[in-house]
Amino acid sequence: TVARVKAPAKGATAAGQWLPGVATGPAGARRYRLYRPAGIRAGERVPLLVMLHGCGQDAKGFAASTRMNRIAAREGFLVLYPEQERLANAQGCWNGFDIQSGRAWGEVALIVAAIDQVCMLHPADREQVAVAGLSAGASMAAPW
Repeated sequence: TVARVKAPAKGATAAGQWLPGVATGPAGARRYRLYRPAGIRAGERVPLLVMLHGCGQDAKGFAASTRMNRIAAREGFLVLYPEQERLANAQGCWNGFDIQSGRAWGEVALIVAAIDQVCMLHPADREQVAVAGLSAGASMAAPW
C-alpha cells in the first residue's frame, strides 16, 4: 500500500518544520534556522546538531547542500543552523580566527545563546548537542 501525505503547512517541509529565530548577546544578534522533524512526541527530548556554514553560505544553502535535514527527519534529531551576518564578515565567514580582538569569542557566545534558546523552546536534549561545520564553520566547531 502507498501512504498518502497531505501537503505540508506553511513553514513546514514534507518531513518537518523550518523555523526562524534570532539569538542575541554582547556581540550583537545572529539569525538562525532550526529544522524540526515531524513525529517528535510530547515530552520527548532529542539530540541537537549545530551546523556552522562556510564562507559565502547561509543557513538555507548549507542545509540544501548537506541534505542534513533529510538525515534528521529519518533519525529524529533537531538541526540548528546559525547564520553569520555580512556586517560581521563581508564574505559571510565565521570569525573564529580573530581571537585577539575577541570577535571569535563573541560569535561563540552567540552560537551558545542560539543553542540555549533552542533547548529552552524546543525538545532538544542539552546532554546530546554536537557541533559540525564546513570551512570557516569547521574552524568554529573545532574547539567544541
